[in-house]
Amino acid sequence: MNKVKGLNNFATRMIVNVLGIPAILLLIRTGRIPFATFIGLVVVLAQIEFYNLMIKKGFQPWIPGGLVAGIAWIAVAYLSPGLLFPLMILIFLMFLGIMLFKTIDNAAANIAVTMLGFLYIPVMLSILIILRESPTQFGGSYHEGSQLVMIVFASIWICDSLAFVFGKWLGKKKIAASISPGKSWAGCIAGLIGAVITVVIINYLNWKPEYLNLSDLIIIGIIAGVFGQVGDFIESVFKRDAAVKDSGTLLMGHGGVLDRFDSFLFAPAFVYLYLLFFI
Repeated sequence: MNKVKGLNNFATRMIVNVLGIPAILLLIRTGRIPFATFIGLVVVLAQIEFYNLMIKKGFQPWIPGGLVAGIAWIAVAYLSPGLLFPLMILIFLMFLGIMLFKTIDNAAANIAVTMLGFLYIPVMLSILIILRESPTQFGGSYHEGSQLVMIVFASIWICDSLAFVFGKWLGKKKIAASISPGKSWAGCIAGLIGAVITVVIINYLNWKPEYLNLSDLIIIGIIAGVFGQVGDFIESVFKRDAAVKDSGTLLMGHGGVLDRFDSFLFAPAFVYLYLLFFI
């Protein structure tokens, strides 16, 4: 029975991959409004899943406000990223002000988890839009923005896939059983190696921004391989705390939207910081 269930889970994962990966690559290639809209949709769905996890823990996040703040953040990240800091102040003041109209019980905790859902998902995922649409700040062209984001996606995808396969095959020694029982040292190491090999192949094919050399790509591969998995572990903490296996069921074998994009909540941020300070 478990074997049949495992095969069905693998089949649904493959269906989502076959349909989803080409579509996402096309959106990255296209950029502009289609890509920003896609990230915005992911943000809304992932925020809803996150806030539902918080509800299971007994909190009462201000979901409409959190979603509106997330959509506004994504829109400004695309249209005028220079205004993001003033928007952050405005959103924070809005969250504080709403406490005057909510019940006093657990007011601070409820606003805190609402703000966490905003910082954790829209703010982090908006970095993908900035990397795609504003590559000139790193010395690149608009076309190179698509190359950079594809490199990030490809290295994280390969990392996740190899971690899953090798974890199932050789994953006897668990890396953090209390957080994520399925994650093993073998899977994590295989994922990291896969991410690095991916960027080396990309360098060999010369399908990369000209301002990045092999050393830069290897560092990006290491960032994807390490912090992509860290993002997975952090989401697992939220799920274990809420006593659920997946954040949702929308993507069938992949679980929820947050489950599928948790790796993109940390790695792109560190790629951005590396490019900002070292390129």
